[in-house]
Amino acid sequence: MARIPRKALARCPDCDFEQLEPPDLISTYCRGCGSCYETGRAARYLAGLEPAVQAIPADPNLSAKPVFCHRCGTTHRVSLAARNTICPGCSACMDLEDIRILSPASQPVDTRGKLYVGPEGTLNNSWIVCGSARIDGTVSGVLRSEGEVVLATVKPCPCQIMAPSLVIGKHAAIRLTSPLETDALVVRGRFFGSVNCRGTVLVARGGHLEADICARSIVVEKGGFFKGGCQVIARREEQNPKATAPRFPFFMLLPSPSY
Repeated sequence: MARIPRKALARCPDCDFEQLEPPDLISTYCRGCGSCYETGRAARYLAGLEPAVQAIPADPNLSAKPVFCHRCGTTHRVSLAARNTICPGCSACMDLEDIRILSPASQPVDTRGKLYVGPEGTLNNSWIVCGSARIDGTVSGVLRSEGEVVLATVKPCPCQIMAPSLVIGKHAAIRLTSPLETDALVVRGRFFGSVNCRGTVLVARGGHLEADICARSIVVEKGGFFKGGCQVIARREEQNPKATAPRFPFFMLLPSPSY
């Protein structure tokens, strides 16, 4: 007769819903309210359903991190030890680890870790989301990043990039067909295209920038090169101090791709 695995009782700290889980489980989703919480590891196996395994620790900032879903706009918290998670709003699966692309690939990428595309790597998809990225190969489609993106490739990169911070590597030669959306741009190599920047565009020493720019400010260091149109704009809050409309992340304004 097969041995039935013992389970412990886990109680949700938000709604007090109780459910049976393996004693060595790290975290789980509440079947009552859908929230994610840690269960901890049982010290021993006990007969029956007692004692209940309480959610630990008490301070959520020390045990969990927020994860934002770019498909539906839902933010939920997951354990620091989690490797992937499922959005409670749209049931989309999201990775939390780094991803390396070293050969041609076309699968969608949705991770909060670092995305690395090697010199021989090629990534082609309209849904590429990452925590940060370094591109040494080729990317086609739409790339959304929650952190810094470093472009260090000399190969064609026909993609649309949206990131809070973007750096053009010293030996890179980038030519984008779609406007670049960022909060801060640093050009150390060669960049050709158009830029929509909500902050400062910096052309470092040895940098080469040929683009039409719309930004709050532009700085060209000695030894840098800039050619193109430039439109300097002020913040909306400075133009209209009474405006109270919230500023949503730019990636929430774009529709999700269809499969």
